[in-house]
Amino acid sequence: MRKIIPASLLLLLIAGAYTSCKKYDGQKAAQQRASWVESLNDSIAQIAARRTADSLRIEELRASIAQGIQQFTQVANPREVEPYYILSGFRSQYPLSGTGIAARMTSGEQAELIAALRGRQFDAIRVSADGQSLTSATVPPDQALNYTSGGLTTVAFTGGAADSICALIRDHSADPITLEYLRNNTIASSITLTPAQKEWVGHTWAVCGAHKEARQLEARQLTDSRKIELLRLTIAAQHQE
Repeated sequence: MRKIIPASLLLLLIAGAYTSCKKYDGQKAAQQRASWVESLNDSIAQIAARRTADSLRIEELRASIAQGIQQFTQVANPREVEPYYILSGFRSQYPLSGTGIAARMTSGEQAELIAALRGRQFDAIRVSADGQSLTSATVPPDQALNYTSGGLTTVAFTGGAADSICALIRDHSADPITLEYLRNNTIASSITLTPAQKEWVGHTWAVCGAHKEARQLEARQLTDSRKIELLRLTIAAQHQE
């Protein structure tokens, strides 16, 4: 015979079950919140560790820059808007008087790659070493960054592509390096860099590259500091709820 549960008892059972479920859901939510806060704290620890490592690296880079910049000579050229720096050992070889490549540094410690070609004009360069090849930006003739005088065309390259070419030359200074002069994406001429040319570019980039890396790390430190601040505010808000 089927047993009938009184309505009053059934209501008590339902109420108890609801209370238990509500209590379980509350505990589960609290555990999830605690786990989330723990993950936020882990993120803070990781970012703080990276920020500390970046600080140490910046100190190393600044020391390297301070030592390396002593090898440069400041040059004030009336044709230039502001002075620039040339490695002292190559001061007598710049400005270039024939086909070749050089590097100099601005007062803001930015790299400038200078290429020259006698007898033909060009608007870009391509550098190849050990199976790798990099092409510069195109600089149209403007009698400023790309000018021809006495049959010699000289072009100045700056920016990310020029930085990458400088780094390639430095990193492969022991390998044969080919420099191609391009005009409208067609090879106008090519040379193989001499050890002196590779040294000139490589040593200049050692300082300019260190300065660029230091600026990037300093920018990341500012971003990391903001991230840590926001994470801490989020955690504090959770504790107040």
